[in-house]
Amino acid sequence: MRTFEFKARVYYSDTDAEGIIYHTRYLDFAEHARTEMLREALPDKSQYELAQGDGGIIIVVRSMNIEFRSAGHLDDELTVYTQMVDMQHFSCTFEQKIMRGETVLCEIKIKAAFLSAVTRKPTPIPEYIKVAMED
Repeated sequence: MRTFEFKARVYYSDTDAEGIIYHTRYLDFAEHARTEMLREALPDKSQYELAQGDGGIIIVVRSMNIEFRSAGHLDDELTVYTQMVDMQHFSCTFEQKIMRGETVLCEIKIKAAFLSAVTRKPTPIPEYIKVAMED
């Protein structure tokens, strides 16, 4: 499966008092990258539209593992590399790497579950999403 690239800039609101990226902000950068990856793969549907109607689905984080490698700083330009590495019946796994140039700042592995927007219970990944994510 292909790797998606998302560019981000570190703003003052992303940092602590010393200008270092606050650890939880890495999750925001990763979330934005996964959202934009889905938006690119499914240009006809927003996450809001995916959740609508009886067949609506929502994608939620089931688990995550984060390895912090190096500190990011105010005004850094980051690239978040995202790849879906596994797709099961009800869930998928993403590997993400947040980098400043050649320096790895953070590596994240996220397992996401697909739920019915109506029942909030696991639902199979729709075929159109499987096809879109494999391209």
